[in-house]
Amino acid sequence: MDAADQQALTGAVIREHGLDMGQLWLEHLALGGDASEEEIRDYSAGLAILPPKDRDALAQAVNEHCAAAGLLTRAPFSGSLLARARSDSQEPYSSK
Repeated sequence: MDAADQQALTGAVIREHGLDMGQLWLEHLALGGDASEEEIRDYSAGLAILPPKDRDALAQAVNEHCAAAGLLTRAPFSGSLLARARSDSQEPYSSK
């Protein structure tokens, strides 16, 4: 998934559901993330970038909160199949 799209979508889910940034940061750390709480806050506000490992750890933390609350929206992962399909659809078709 494009990093900017992942950032925008993850931030939107966090804001839409009013998720607690401190709790998300702690869970992000528990899931193997390395970013500071400030970096997570800035990322979710669209003010900073994170490497894929941290983006995906945060997405997992967000998704666990959404699942526990019975919410349908989810944050995407960097390897999202939808993003791959979009990228593939932009390539010329083969005549094979």
